[in-house]
Amino acid sequence: MNTSASPTPVEFAAPGPGSWSIDTAHFPRPVSHFQAEIHPQGITEGFTDCAPRYGLLIDTLDFRFINGFGYSTVVPAPETEIPARFKAAEAVFRDKIWRDDLERWDREVKPASIETHQALLAVEPEALSDQELFDYVTRCRENLQAMVRQHHMFNLAAMIPVGDFMAHVERWSPLPVKDYLTLTQGSAPESAGIFHELDDLAEAIRGSEEARGILGSDAPGGTILDRLRDAPGAVGETARTYLDMVGHRLLNSLDTGEPAAIEVPDALVSRIRLAVDQGVQHGAAVSADEAARLRAAIPPEHRETYDGLLEEVLRMWRLRDERGFYSDVWAGGVMRRALLAAGKRLAAEGRIAEPENLAEGTWAEIQDLLRRNGGPSAETLAARADYRRTHRAEAAPPELGDPPAPPPPLDGLPPDVVRVMTAIGTAIMSLNADPDSGEKSTIVKGIGASPGTYTGTARVIDGPDDLRRLQRGDVLIAATTTDSFNIVLPLLGGIVTNAGGLLSHAAIVGREYGIPSVVGTRNATAVIADGARVTVNGSTGEVEIAAA
Repeated sequence: MNTSASPTPVEFAAPGPGSWSIDTAHFPRPVSHFQAEIHPQGITEGFTDCAPRYGLLIDTLDFRFINGFGYSTVVPAPETEIPARFKAAEAVFRDKIWRDDLERWDREVKPASIETHQALLAVEPEALSDQELFDYVTRCRENLQAMVRQHHMFNLAAMIPVGDFMAHVERWSPLPVKDYLTLTQGSAPESAGIFHELDDLAEAIRGSEEARGILGSDAPGGTILDRLRDAPGAVGETARTYLDMVGHRLLNSLDTGEPAAIEVPDALVSRIRLAVDQGVQHGAAVSADEAARLRAAIPPEHRETYDGLLEEVLRMWRLRDERGFYSDVWAGGVMRRALLAAGKRLAAEGRIAEPENLAEGTWAEIQDLLRRNGGPSAETLAARADYRRTHRAEAAPPELGDPPAPPPPLDGLPPDVVRVMTAIGTAIMSLNADPDSGEKSTIVKGIGASPGTYTGTARVIDGPDDLRRLQRGDVLIAATTTDSFNIVLPLLGGIVTNAGGLLSHAAIVGREYGIPSVVGTRNATAVIADGARVTVNGSTGEVEIAAA
């Protein structure tokens, strides 16, 4: 819902030289003090790991949180490394080095991440002594730090192939590049909230009259989930497996200060009900006729190259969300579980007001609190939580420091370097965009990201509590979406976001599940009232608000 409280004004200053741009796509709200210490280093180190291998003339992103909002500036590659970067770029497209990253992800990184998360979740923090709990919280924090870095180590593997495809299509075809991105439908099942664990649970429930009664009851969502977990036989086994897989993942944020899915049980229950009603889902798929139409618009001399570029996009597409889903989205939920357990003890002692307020502390402050060695007051932490509830990125400056400068020209650089830089530049520019504003008050304009038209009830989601109000067929109106939204997105009939471009998360999941989507409206959450009747046109990028 739209925030009604008037936020307290805050001052913003650039954290260093250069031009700093706000990241509204991933951090539409201020993050907790705990998270603000973890993300910057992981982002910077992750980019630093992959940039040299891909021959980028960018070394990394310097990422900082100012008053809880994320800002970044580009750090160019050191002059001494330029010859090596030129050499590395020669291998990128020749050897398709992203395939090596994907193979390593599937063989080593993803399985190890799952094992680590599940091992941490196997610990019952309530049963630990104070010292054991302190050590457990420390382990969870170390895991989260590693997972943020891991996420960003795979950025270029996820972005270079699609950026290269888009750049070529823009040159070759008179058709919009967004039409070509629909060809990715069905390539990333988890982006559409499809899990075989959910299919197994749905099948078990369909085969049990008792389980169908539990799921269809009007009991609170948490009670329904508990009853499904405790059910005998296949229902209980599959319920525990599914909830263990998705329950402790952050639901609509990358911040441990925000709830995990298990804390919004009504949303999970709605998702299970949808799976039971629909049967096994495999995501949308573009028709063969549409694929042929798009290919026919490519000049004949380029079609073989086009086929190869598209093959790489389809191969790598799932990595876009998987690298977050199995890394920091899951690690963040595991971390939150540990902080809540510790917070409950501190709240019972009167040291903090609410268990979740522990995430409002810095790591040094949290250690002091856990050691009962001072730390911030309950009032200080509560005030920080209130600040995050009442402030939004729309009110923060989009730029800090020097005025943004255009990217340096690529003239005279080796062809492979030009291609790499063009690919990453195209991908990054497609994460966000600045559409023209609509002239009529009943029309909100943005970027048509997933085609189709849908009319339904607008549900303005400003925070995790609002997710409890999502009903099947609602139109999501939000500042942005992140990887963590994937669990509940299949419930929706349409998606509209303030931030985003053709490669933003909302655009990707909209296409993956065939949900009409409009992104980059800038002001949809302010203009569209909760409960309004809206028509989303994902082809034209317009959202029409019905007259009251």
